[in-house]
Amino acid sequence: MFTKSKIKILLIIASGLFLLLPLTGCIGTSTDETQIMQIAENIEEAIEEKDEDLFMENISDNYSDTEGGTYDNHINDLPEEIFSKIEDAEDLVDAFSILKIKVKVTIPESDLVITDIYASGKMSIEISLEACILWTLCTTLYNEDIEYNVDFQKEEDDWKIISLVEI
Repeated sequence: MFTKSKIKILLIIASGLFLLLPLTGCIGTSTDETQIMQIAENIEEAIEEKDEDLFMENISDNYSDTEGGTYDNHINDLPEEIFSKIEDAEDLVDAFSILKIKVKVTIPESDLVITDIYASGKMSIEISLEACILWTLCTTLYNEDIEYNVDFQKEEDDWKIISLVEI
């Protein structure tokens, strides 16, 4: 009887391992996707706060694109250009208290292709100016949606943007 209990326990453990081992590959992929999606959230926060350092934390030191952008030249001053658009919109917001600025950065999972250390996809930066009554009923007055083809590289355990080209 003691031997039958041991056999049952070993069968349960073996079955559990047999079921869990194939899932370990999925865990790595979802973690990679999660880290790449976090880049979009970081860039969105950097734009809202107009924080160049936070923006550039998501960019690889080895960054280069077809327009001559590098890490050292802030991707041809991309963050500064986006911050300038936000500041122009803020000038309108200051004049009219019913206006607010909304920033949304997305990397659609459906466009994301991930390999071991490289990934590619699309990234969209949407900047909109909304008029709101009592901050609940809002209508969009202005909307700019900038789309990019984006390439990522895994550097140690972190994903970074290695190329960003406007579409």
